[in-house]
Amino acid sequence: MTPSRLQLPPYLIDHHLFQAFQNFLDENQNLPTEIEVDFSGIIHIKPPSVAFLSNMTHWFRSMGSEVSFLGLDLSNEAIKYLDDSLFFELHQGQKLSPASSCRQTTIPVRQLARRDSHGWLEYTFLPWLIEKSGLTKNSLAEVKSSLQELINNISDHTEFEEGCIFGQWYPKTNKILITVADFGVGIPSNIRTVSPDLSDSDSLVKAAEDGFSSKSLPTNRGAGLYLLLLNIVQRFDGVVTIRSGLGFAKFVNQSGSIYVIQNEKCGYCVGTTIDIVLQTDKIPYEDDNEEEDFEW
Repeated sequence: MTPSRLQLPPYLIDHHLFQAFQNFLDENQNLPTEIEVDFSGIIHIKPPSVAFLSNMTHWFRSMGSEVSFLGLDLSNEAIKYLDDSLFFELHQGQKLSPASSCRQTTIPVRQLARRDSHGWLEYTFLPWLIEKSGLTKNSLAEVKSSLQELINNISDHTEFEEGCIFGQWYPKTNKILITVADFGVGIPSNIRTVSPDLSDSDSLVKAAEDGFSSKSLPTNRGAGLYLLLLNIVQRFDGVVTIRSGLGFAKFVNQSGSIYVIQNEKCGYCVGTTIDIVLQTDKIPYEDDNEEEDFEW
C-alpha cells in the first residue's frame, strides 16, 4: 500500500499547520497505516508548531500508523531549528546532525508525563525561566503553579498519560512563549457532556470560566484554565491561546480585564494545544531571600 503523504505548508505559523492537518484528515477518513510527513517545503516555523508537530506524530503512532519524515535538508533553517530543538532526536532516536544542540533561547521539546512534571518544572524549566527572565523563584511562583495545574489536567482529560511541552525566549521583547499540548479527546468533547449545544470555540471559553468543570474526573476541579488566565493574562499582562477540535480562543488583557477573541476557521487540533506568552517585564520582582515581617 502506498503511504499517505502529509505535505507541511511553507509557513508553520498561526493557523497554517492546523489547517493542513485538518485537510489531511478530511482526505483520509480512515487513518492510513503508513504516513509520510514531508518537510521539504517549509520556510518558517514558530514554537507552537514544534509542539503540535510533536504531538501530531505521537498521536499518529498511538493510533497504529507508521510515521516517516521526508525532505530533511539541514541547509533549510526551519529544519535546522527543529533539529536544534531536539525534535528529530525525540521522534527518530537521533539528531540529523551530531553538531545540533539546543539554542540559548529555547528549551528542548519533550513529552512530559504527569508523574515527571514536578521534577521537570522544579529542576529544568524553572531554572531556565529564572535565567532567561532575570526574575526569582518567588516572582515566578504563580507561573509555576499555573503550569503544574495545566499539566495535571493532561492526565485528567486524556487516556494518554503524557503531553508535549516546548518553550522559547524572546530577549528583545521580554517575552517567553510556552506551549503545552496533549492528544486526548479535547476540551469541546468534555464540555459537551454538560453543555451539548456549545460550539468548539464557545466550549473553550466555557472551560475557562471560574468554577466551571465538566467533572470528567473527581480530581478535575475546573480551576486550571481559570487560574492560568487570572495569573498570566489579568495579573501579568500575558496572552493565552487555546486550540481544541475546531475551536480557537485567544485571551488577552484589555484595560485590566480578560478579553477573548474566537475563531471557528483555524483548522483542526487533535487534543488540546495551549500557548502561553509571558511578558516578563510585567511580572513583579520578589526577592527570594526576603523574609516576611511579623508583628508580635
